[in-house]
Amino acid sequence: MSHYKSNLRDIEFNLFELLGRKEVYGAGPFEEYDADTAREILAEVARIAREDLAASFVDSDRNPPVFDPATNTAPLPESFKKSYDTWMAAEFWRLQIPEEIGGQPAPASLNWALAEMVLGANAPIWMYATGPSMGSVVHRNGTDRDKRIAQIMVERGWGATMVLTEPDAGSDVGAGRTKATPQRRRLVEHPGRQALHHQR
Repeated sequence: MSHYKSNLRDIEFNLFELLGRKEVYGAGPFEEYDADTAREILAEVARIAREDLAASFVDSDRNPPVFDPATNTAPLPESFKKSYDTWMAAEFWRLQIPEEIGGQPAPASLNWALAEMVLGANAPIWMYATGPSMGSVVHRNGTDRDKRIAQIMVERGWGATMVLTEPDAGSDVGAGRTKATPQRRRLVEHPGRQALHHQR
């Protein structure tokens, strides 16, 4: 028995009745998503969250990754890897990224409902799976070269992270000051991985 129980009735009530989102589904840019399709997606994600994602929550919480300086690794529990692989194989993460990089955009309200279930079952799964959504940010805001990198991020299943430091601002993000300097970079292929290297 899982620690997680989804409340599909509540989610559906909010999406289709309270927020009046019925008119969004099956029309305009979301023509492929009628309310019945959205309900099927919600039901399947609820099942995956309850059965597969929640299964590793306790183990990964009690056995978190610990950095080993000798090997430069921070191993994850096998149970977590299995849950993560299940989520990625289900490919519902594609619903929040542009078609140009392998996505199938869906209404934001549906994506947030999916996020609620995944985050409730095992929040680190959602965070580890942000590579494609970060790729969509790169795609939306980048140059043609950046758009190609975003496509590679999705194709190769790259992970991503966002790190924010505010040395002079504390919790006041607006008080922070940054400085960017353009640098020339080249993409260098390595066996089994890719890395960006600075070129002076």
